[in-house]
Amino acid sequence: MSKQAVKLFKALSDETRIDILRRLLGKKEIACKELLSNFSLSQPTLSHHFNKLIDANILKERKEGVSHIYSINYQYLKELGIDIQKIVAQSA
Repeated sequence: MSKQAVKLFKALSDETRIDILRRLLGKKEIACKELLSNFSLSQPTLSHHFNKLIDANILKERKEGVSHIYSINYQYLKELGIDIQKIVAQSA
């Protein structure tokens, strides 16, 4: 198994990361600040989870000034044959 596949499955094995993806489903993108208000986690802890999802190529990140904007990398997941909506729905 490739290192990238291992990163992907490890990233998807965490409940907080699945919850982040759940909140991103159906949205084109969302600011970190908006997501932070939905979690009882510190900003550094939430950033850790975002970084794991970005490193696994599940999320894309762009910066707008000082804001970090996130979106699901549907293209990459589709190339792998992964339907993130099904994974997130089954973990609910």
